[in-house]
Amino acid sequence: MDKTGDGEERRNKMKKVIFDVDGVLLSEERYFDVSALTVWEILYSKDYMGLPLEGEDFDARHVTEGQIASCRSRVWGNDSLLAFLKARGINSNWDMVHCWLITALWIMAKTYEERSGGEKVALAFDKPSDMKEAGLLLMGLPVPKAEDILRKWEETLPEGLEGEDVITHLAHGMASDFGSSTDWALLRSSFWIIHTEAFQAWYLGDDTFISLLHHVPYSGGKEGFLSREVPLAPAEAIRSLFIRLKERGFDIAVATGRAREEMEIPFKIFHWYEEFDPLYLATASDAVEASEMFHCPVPDKPQPFIFSCAVYGRKRENYEAYLKEAMKPLPDDEIYVCGDSYSDVLGSRRAGTKFIGILTGLEGKGAAPMFERENVPSVDRITDIEKVIFGK
Repeated sequence: MDKTGDGEERRNKMKKVIFDVDGVLLSEERYFDVSALTVWEILYSKDYMGLPLEGEDFDARHVTEGQIASCRSRVWGNDSLLAFLKARGINSNWDMVHCWLITALWIMAKTYEERSGGEKVALAFDKPSDMKEAGLLLMGLPVPKAEDILRKWEETLPEGLEGEDVITHLAHGMASDFGSSTDWALLRSSFWIIHTEAFQAWYLGDDTFISLLHHVPYSGGKEGFLSREVPLAPAEAIRSLFIRLKERGFDIAVATGRAREEMEIPFKIFHWYEEFDPLYLATASDAVEASEMFHCPVPDKPQPFIFSCAVYGRKRENYEAYLKEAMKPLPDDEIYVCGDSYSDVLGSRRAGTKFIGILTGLEGKGAAPMFERENVPSVDRITDIEKVIFGK
């Protein structure tokens, strides 16, 4: 008789398909758009740093698609910076924004030191209004362009550094160029919270932001992007896939870096939510809960915690085992993670599952060589996974 990872006896092997969301079921494009708008707002809005803007300004309450595209191109360098971060296991848009902003502030601090004859700028970001003081200190300095940010990363980050270690390395590297502590450059610092809430205000819109975070956004007046989500195959075709998998004896689950509400709202819009057992809808919110329970860093992807929640359920009594990577499927289990990124490959491998690459993420079919290098199969889009699972 087989045994599961938690010691309970079972007769049948586990059969499950676990879905990432962004780049697999839903387009990541809106997240990348919002990440660029967040960088723009932190730098140039009078609510935040208020730096003088080179080029077109726009009203955040009435931003057009053309303005969004222009902003994204300028911030992310035609997505080359996004590709750089994804290749190093950084999958969270919040963390991508963080990398961009702390690097920009680092470059500006070095320019400040050069122009002031050796004086180092001191910055603190305990609350959103502190951003205005930082803007006054840095006023008149050139804001780095996307190519400047990318060059700094290439010069600073050693090969093989992945995930949160990338941000830690940047934070430690910049410490000597400031006249104050740079703890704000670390993940989940007060500065990180400031710009993630700015991101949420853009993405959720005022009404949903208030209902979820229970306070008004610092810079409001936005409609939000949640209702503009785009599925990566016809929504009904994806729902039919879920149904067919269950008819063939597979359970289905989700493992996403989204917060719970950001997953639930579009899932309900597209009538996917009712196909899942909520116990196996694992999100970044579960990782935050585990962090609070065990007073540890948030076990985001590429750590396997969220994948383990999708395999064994969002069960608090198992969280410690998930964090210790002590629960793993048996070799004969058929558990597949469907993901679009290197971060997903790393996390699923540590969780002990099989993997299917989906070529609808940021790099599209350009991700195929990475999946091949990692020795995992890939398909053009999510509705093609049955070719791998059932061999047809």
